[in-house]
Amino acid sequence: MVFRSLGVFAQLSAAVWLALAGGALADPYEDGLLAYNRGDFATALKVFRPLAESGDVRAENALGRMYARGEGVAKDFAEAKLWFGRATEQERALSAYNSGDFAAALRMYRPLADKGQILAEYIVGLIYANGQGVAQDYAEAMKWHRKAAEQGEAKAQFSVGVMYFKGLGVAADRAEAFKWYRRAANQGNATAIYNLAAMYAKGESTPADLVTARMLYSLAADRGIKAAAEAKQQLAASMSREQIAEADKRAAEWRPKPEH
Repeated sequence: MVFRSLGVFAQLSAAVWLALAGGALADPYEDGLLAYNRGDFATALKVFRPLAESGDVRAENALGRMYARGEGVAKDFAEAKLWFGRATEQERALSAYNSGDFAAALRMYRPLADKGQILAEYIVGLIYANGQGVAQDYAEAMKWHRKAAEQGEAKAQFSVGVMYFKGLGVAADRAEAFKWYRRAANQGNATAIYNLAAMYAKGESTPADLVTARMLYSLAADRGIKAAAEAKQQLAASMSREQIAEADKRAAEWRPKPEH
């Protein structure tokens, strides 16, 4: 049996970028919106602020609105203007990236990344990893993706895992790859879950564990990774009924654990 890892860098698009902040199936912004709509502004503020600081345009606009209206905070038009301005910057930068104007995207995202904004760090890393408008530079990509990964961004954690696994911009280190895949997988990142399953199946940087491997393949398959369904079936040939039942039970009970 051959269990392959997926080692691609995701291309950002307007359709998927909003999932960046959490990297999991659940959308924290929706939790904040529910709290806001029921008038629980304190809870909404707790949810929106970290999302806004990470670069979620929806949360930036929501925070601006709350300051403009004095909802859960003292009315502060200067603070409202600050958050509305950040949202506008993000929208322009994202539009440039999605239209293929990578030079403009990098010019707008780099100052934001220098300030530690997670979304900007991730996208700057993508630009260098994919050689979009710049010379491909995995070392630079690793620098920015690691910054975002250490702040809890699941897609960046997956990318760091790929670079350690393949030795891109850093010395190959399967143990480090396993660590970063696991952090991203814990948040629900499908490709990280798949790659982690392959490492458990092969006993790579961890003792071989077919039950955990099958559980993870099940999760990856449920999240749209086609190769995971095939790998799951291949694995079953080497497992007992009890092992399969345990793996399936664990998959049904599993829930993502977003980092905060």
